[in-house]
Amino acid sequence: MASDRDPPHAGTASPGVPHLMHHVKSTPSWAALVETVGRLEAAGLTVALGGSGLLAALGLADAVRDWDVTTDEPLERVTRALDGGPFTWHGSDALHADQKLALAGGEIEVIVGFAFYTPRGLVRIPTVVSARHHAVPLGSPACWAVAYHLLGREEKCERLFAHLARHAAETETIRRLLEEPLPPALAARLAAHLPSSST
Repeated sequence: MASDRDPPHAGTASPGVPHLMHHVKSTPSWAALVETVGRLEAAGLTVALGGSGLLAALGLADAVRDWDVTTDEPLERVTRALDGGPFTWHGSDALHADQKLALAGGEIEVIVGFAFYTPRGLVRIPTVVSARHHAVPLGSPACWAVAYHLLGREEKCERLFAHLARHAAETETIRRLLEEPLPPALAARLAAHLPSSST
């Protein structure tokens, strides 16, 4: 996942980017994303696009620095599905409790076991497919709202919470997230998006 301090990807939106991203000014290679997702799904793995790519697909961002693809599958299955393709492995650190594979010169990052170390314990962010567009599964806005909060990227978090307020609740996904040791204020905010009969 590229830092907010990183420069945006140079140039214009990649050829082949679908109409739902017609407003996006710049992206990495869409063809490389489709190819990577296709390889992973062909091997039976569940994956989903998140990060700024998800924001762009929802109309909440106009530039994509890299494609963040998450999966809950074991690292060995992911690397096997990539069939020996070149990648750079990144392990966990003080905040990130997951592993990452950087592909296509860093334009694609496969996040394996998306999770964060927090003062309240390990928070796992599940890979949930909320929709599918042009051969690419989109991740959960609720999951990424939580992730961005834990990353301290409040502007992106706020955009996703505003999106949740305008659309049908991701009831099952929010319930799963509420089982994690989230900060109390974040948990309360998530719970507020559940239908009253579900709380």
